[in-house]
Amino acid sequence: MSTRYLKRFFKPTSIVVFGASERGDSMGGVVLRNLLEGGYEGKLMVVNPKGAKQVHGVTCYTGVAELPLVPDLAIICSPPDTVAGIIRKLGAHMVRAAMILTGGLSIVDDLSSRTLKDEIRDAARSYGIRILGPDCMGMLVPGSNMNASYAHTNIRKGKVAYIGQSGLIGTAIIDWANGQEIGFSHFLTLGEGVDVDLPSIIDYLASDPMTHAILLQMDRVVGSARDFISALRAASRNKLVLVLKSGIVPDGRMVKVLADGIADDDILYDAALRRAGAVRVETSDQLFNALETLNRMKPMRGERLAIVCNGMGPNALANDRLMKKNGVLATLSDETVTALSELLPAHWNGCNPVDLDSDATAERFAAAIQLLCKDPGVDAVLSIHAPTHMAPGLDTARAVIDTAHKTPRNVLSCWMGRASAIAARNLCNGAGIMTFLTPEEAVDAFMHMVDYRRNQEAMRQTPTAYQMHHQPNRQRAKALLESVAEESRDYLTHAEGCDLLELYDIPTPRTSYCRTIEEVVESARQLGGSIAVKALHQGNIYPFSYDKKSHQRWLDLALDLYSLPEVKHSVTKLAYRVSERYPPEQTHGFVVQQMKRGFQSLQINIGITRDAVFGPLIVFGVGGYQVDVLADRQVMLPPLNSALARQLVMRSRVYRIVTENSYQPERDIDHLCEILMTLGQMAVELPQLEALEINPLLLNKSGLLAVDMTVSLGEPVSSAISPYPEYLTETVTLRKSGQKAILRAIRGEDEPEHLAFYNHLSPQSIRLRYFYSRGVPTHHELANWTQIDYDREMAFIVTRPRQDGQGNETLGVVRAVTDPDNIRSEFSIVIRDDLQGEGLGVMLMEKVIEYCRSKGTLMILGSTLPANKSMQALARKLGFSVSYNMEEDVVDMKLALHEPAEDWQIYRLQQS
Repeated sequence: MSTRYLKRFFKPTSIVVFGASERGDSMGGVVLRNLLEGGYEGKLMVVNPKGAKQVHGVTCYTGVAELPLVPDLAIICSPPDTVAGIIRKLGAHMVRAAMILTGGLSIVDDLSSRTLKDEIRDAARSYGIRILGPDCMGMLVPGSNMNASYAHTNIRKGKVAYIGQSGLIGTAIIDWANGQEIGFSHFLTLGEGVDVDLPSIIDYLASDPMTHAILLQMDRVVGSARDFISALRAASRNKLVLVLKSGIVPDGRMVKVLADGIADDDILYDAALRRAGAVRVETSDQLFNALETLNRMKPMRGERLAIVCNGMGPNALANDRLMKKNGVLATLSDETVTALSELLPAHWNGCNPVDLDSDATAERFAAAIQLLCKDPGVDAVLSIHAPTHMAPGLDTARAVIDTAHKTPRNVLSCWMGRASAIAARNLCNGAGIMTFLTPEEAVDAFMHMVDYRRNQEAMRQTPTAYQMHHQPNRQRAKALLESVAEESRDYLTHAEGCDLLELYDIPTPRTSYCRTIEEVVESARQLGGSIAVKALHQGNIYPFSYDKKSHQRWLDLALDLYSLPEVKHSVTKLAYRVSERYPPEQTHGFVVQQMKRGFQSLQINIGITRDAVFGPLIVFGVGGYQVDVLADRQVMLPPLNSALARQLVMRSRVYRIVTENSYQPERDIDHLCEILMTLGQMAVELPQLEALEINPLLLNKSGLLAVDMTVSLGEPVSSAISPYPEYLTETVTLRKSGQKAILRAIRGEDEPEHLAFYNHLSPQSIRLRYFYSRGVPTHHELANWTQIDYDREMAFIVTRPRQDGQGNETLGVVRAVTDPDNIRSEFSIVIRDDLQGEGLGVMLMEKVIEYCRSKGTLMILGSTLPANKSMQALARKLGFSVSYNMEEDVVDMKLALHEPAEDWQIYRLQQS
């Protein structure tokens, strides 16, 4: 997403305000006063056609044409019916950014069926103006002394950026933050967001060095879910991102359409935010507390928390909350226990949480915290104080503050009560110590940081290698769906559903399809043993067709039929029940299968569904014909790798059942992960697959078996997360040896081979690649190199089978990172030392050049050390301009990817 234009909003050198007057109720007047009082240093102007010469001392003009210069930013606070006209005039005078604070632009005109917001959007697009709003509160950037908002007060300078969708929530947070002496790097709300979108703002703030964390308040995703998740993923890799998601209950103006098989779309946002590495907070209180923690927390050492208080009651509250949130209570070392025993009363229980006793003094609090902070098994300390005569709040606060400032560990404080606790809290706020009203709030705030840490670890788990399905089967699967669509049918028959699963190596049972009762009896005779019969009709041919109360399928089954007379009798009754509800043209015969009783099978519900915002989804949980399948509904966005699939399984009840009852739990979990990855692959490769449900999927000692399934089709929809670009894979031939190798995009499974590749590099190659000597990369670095977002960067590798037959080996890699505006892509390349001369450099560079050209990137460039003559020669061979950069002492290499005329057209498109 483009972010270059956002400088006009965040760092304007000149601003014009429309609709400002000196009336007390003038929104524009409030904005102008805030700019003046905030110390804005740029040029200020006002446009008001009513003829005033000045507004609050700022020169006023009657129209845009009279302005002495073209402003970077226009702030519009005029009446709704004037806004579109103002945008047109601004566009005619080359103004490129406008922030609209005016509300009430979404009312639909009965004659045109359009809104004022539609008119504004059309006017802005025709002139290339970028719009923030309408109905936003404005923007505050204390680092630039800019308060371009209608907020009732300014904000302090800090390191947390706040992006909201509600102006009133924003003003409330400003008031609270000022009371807590907490600051921000940026503060804005998007309002109705007709143009400038959330992903672009996130991208801009993620690259801002003054922003260390991002707080996001939102009620829905507006625009592309892929852009939103991609921006969050990129930001959360380097900065903590916390999200307050509201809008769980519709407000009456919008109709909420749920994905099939999903009872509450809130779990979809949980899944999306978790996949993006963001941490969700559930309430405004938690958002406030998270803001407190973000501003004052030191770098996290780990998750182990020690709790100390002058009484066991508050300790118990904190401990209970920690356990409920799956936190980790620190285990104290013997040395710490011994030292605390000398400090505490004889009846101390010798463990964490630490009870200082009701007679604890301020000195005892400080000494205990100091000992706990020295314990290698303690990562953070929560100090809870209940008011007593022996430990006055202010004296204890001074002691806690003094101790907290002397340790690298995080010390959180909680001052219970009100009258005597307010002064202690204020003292901690002024000293930059995290402080909370209750033990539970303190634990919740700490766990937000822990959740972020865990999310980052989960995002960087190394997936195991997974063999993709063969190309012929994929083509046959696509042909199957196309043939069904040609019949104008939006569902697959049971037989077609079985064929589709078999093409992706998902086993199905031996099945017979019958039209009459007599055919069912004959099939039962041939199958032998216990028989199951399902009547197919219009009510059960589509996935996720549940009874609204029980969340069970309308199945019409006859199970455990042993004798042929029993089969005939039961199927006759079954056919009669179906005929009462459906006419003949809505009945589709019978499915006959052998029962699988006696195998100690676990029944699972698994499948694919589709959401209007997030696209394809993978669903998983406990299943069966008589089970409320939504009670254990777990969701994840495809595509999946082995690490993500395992996370999905572990969140379900299925995981506990398997680990407690299976003879080979790891084997069974691996099988479940494989089928989840396969479904993720299907969701990506078959975009017209609207829904697929397997219920039940049997898991037993024989493996997996998809007993019953339903499949529906719809318009093609892409996944919200960019899938692995397998279409870029090709076979290449090494120049000297003549060996065959594979040139493809990198993926997370390549991490072990990538480490081995790095270890093959000589110190000289490492220095030429990284411009300095460095040690072995960490898992964190390797995960960042291999688990990439293909929407934002690309890395190609050449790989071949190892000579010992144990997997593959990486021979070379080229990487390209493109700026958000898609103007420039910076490349880097490194080849294994023993493979120089095999033509790998040319192969990789030509591959990445062609890839960047196909994406519309204008220029590819890189830098190398002057000593790297081979890289400079390769660049010249490929058409790069090569020049020495005296200031940086490097050699710059640049290649334009488009002809000048085409260059300019693409540039104009990107800017608009």
